[in-house]
Amino acid sequence: MKNRFLIIILLVSNLVLGQQYDGLHIEKSKIDKNNSIYTLGKEFVFNIKITENDSIFFIKENNSDNFKLSNEIDSLKISEIHLTVIKPRMFQRTNKNQTEVYYSYEPNPTTISSTGIVENDENIWVHPPRNGFFKSLETCPFPYIKLNEPIGYKWTDSMSIGNHWADEKWGLWSDRLLLNYEYKISGKEKIQTKIGELECIVISAIATSNIGESKLKSYFSYDYGFVKLEYTLFTGMEIELNIAQIINGPILRDGKEFFENKYK
Repeated sequence: MKNRFLIIILLVSNLVLGQQYDGLHIEKSKIDKNNSIYTLGKEFVFNIKITENDSIFFIKENNSDNFKLSNEIDSLKISEIHLTVIKPRMFQRTNKNQTEVYYSYEPNPTTISSTGIVENDENIWVHPPRNGFFKSLETCPFPYIKLNEPIGYKWTDSMSIGNHWADEKWGLWSDRLLLNYEYKISGKEKIQTKIGELECIVISAIATSNIGESKLKSYFSYDYGFVKLEYTLFTGMEIELNIAQIINGPILRDGKEFFENKYK
């Protein structure tokens, strides 16, 4: 059990992916205190569905840089992604002025990755999981909503990413890749989820680049945040994350406390 606390925690810092969403409003104070959805101690559990050419794939292995997919369900090793909102220790926040979250790949996680989200009364924006196979999500629009805007509202943004995010499964490029985003609040829809029927705002987003086009269709609940995310990669592979459970857990401060709580 003690060895679990010595597992390397993957802290992805601003040096790896600098904030480049220039249109995003980020508050200077009360970074966590003014959150109403992504509050300290909350754990959001998502089921994973991966499809390519009408075939379903399962994650057999998912490490920091490596992954293995299989179309045999018996090889399934990772079935859920957990987003846990934590309260980092002083000077340990991964992204300045962003709420700290851990991503873990479950069941039986061996590593966690730390990143940030932005929640305030103007917009909500979420860094996706990005270890192993989920590095692919760096090539897609991030979950992002401008709050209290009408259906049909549009906005744009951009970001460039390095080629360490590239892979033949979702796209290869040299040097940096510029992603130009177009977002639109495309409607409202009631959807069935494992936590009940939810009234959602639907946001359609496209990322264009010199190697292709990726997409994200996201479903946002004012009570529970982003509850369904439908990604389409440059190569046409589709990744769907669906909310399965929301847990009110203890307020955690670091990776040691995360694993202590997970395996107590």
